Amino acid sequence: MSPRTKEQNDAIREMRMNQIMQAAADVYLEKGIQLEIRDVAVKAELGYGTVYHYYKNKHMLLEDFLWDALNRTESAVLPALTGDGGSMLKAESFSRLLLRKCTQDPSVFILLKTVADNFHQFPGNRFIKLFADFQERIYSPFVSLIREGIDSESPEKTANLIFGSLVGCAALNIHHKMGSEIDVEGIVNMIFSGIQAKERGMEWSS
Repeated sequence: MSPRTKEQNDAIREMRMNQIMQAAADVYLEKGIQLEIRDVAVKAELGYGTVYHYYKNKHMLLEDFLWDALNRTESAVLPALTGDGGSMLKAESFSRLLLRKCTQDPSVFILLKTVADNFHQFPGNRFIKLFADFQERIYSPFVSLIREGIDSESPEKTANLIFGSLVGCAALNIHHKMGSEIDVEGIVNMIFSGIQAKERGMEWSS
């Protein structure tokens, strides 16, 4: 048997990494920070040694997992940030894309939940750079859309309310295995209708 080519090795590595990341998401939803490399190997149907070859401990695995999730999140919301339309429409589109991605890709939900929890389950300061990148690539652009589109006195608080609502809805959907039942359009419309009504009420009262 002839040795594998570099391309074949790269394809195998990519396939295994995808298996590991998908398994890590599934195990994390079940066990949280208590997950172990062995759990991921079993879920991925790979040998323990195979997973250990890539990740010597679970913290290395989770760090890679969350960075990968950040890239997936950015790709998901990019059409809203670069598309046409006013800031308010972009903010709504951003929210729809984010909620839909959360329910389709558990790694994105785990990232958002972990950021919302301020990485409190993770030891040390290894996620400071990840948090800074999340702020720069996901959170701050969304806050800018809110600031321009709603003219909110506190766009950060409004953005936090929206993010919290989306993560909460995604959590219900994922943990109760509601799958296709989630009404992304209805949820986002409800959130933004409430925010706009509140802002109009504040304008009238002033």
